[in-house]
Amino acid sequence: MPGDEFTSKATVARYAQALDDLSDADRRRRLETLSAFARYVDRDPDQMIAEVFDEETRKYRKRGFYTDKAKEFAATYDEPRNAQLRRSNVIRAFFIANGRRLLPEQPDWMRR
Repeated sequence: MPGDEFTSKATVARYAQALDDLSDADRRRRLETLSAFARYVDRDPDQMIAEVFDEETRKYRKRGFYTDKAKEFAATYDEPRNAQLRRSNVIRAFFIANGRRLLPEQPDWMRR
């Protein structure tokens, strides 16, 4: 389980609250995935949420960056493509829990 410093961040706490209906093991896995992603992009979770959307202009500014990084991050794991998609969806869920959306990634069977 990620440390208290990580889980006490406002954005992580908000995401963790959305995981209340999951088992402790599943919740821990998702928080560990988020923590690993934050290290992968070398950013604090609060910083990720702050920079993905410009409150002043009300426009997304780094959504493509985080969408691409979520896919790259998941691909670093030696696991089937569907498992990688589930891993990147954990990152998307973090952004959604904090009122921001990343671009969806299509599973292989939906591509032409």
